[in-house]
Amino acid sequence: MELRQMQKEIYENKKKRGFNISDVGKEIVLMTEELGELAKAFKNQDKTAQIDAVGDLLVYCLGLCEILGVNSEELIQKIVEVNKTRTHRGFLKE
Repeated sequence: MELRQMQKEIYENKKKRGFNISDVGKEIVLMTEELGELAKAFKNQDKTAQIDAVGDLLVYCLGLCEILGVNSEELIQKIVEVNKTRTHRGFLKE
């Protein structure tokens, strides 16, 4: 299944189940909670919980794309291309 189709299915499932489909701020809060769950799972070295949290974050990201009217496939392609030549300044050194 294509990413764009998954995005649409995630949104339809949210709508069908009565989940948030319009409040971007609420989605950000929920995503932050999931990120916290990922951090906890990483700290506890719980691989199953890590994978679950990453999956939930992906679902939230795709749902948010649909809420914002963004094509997730085009967005990822664009970011991958930008990152090929992007200079990163962070903690990791290559």
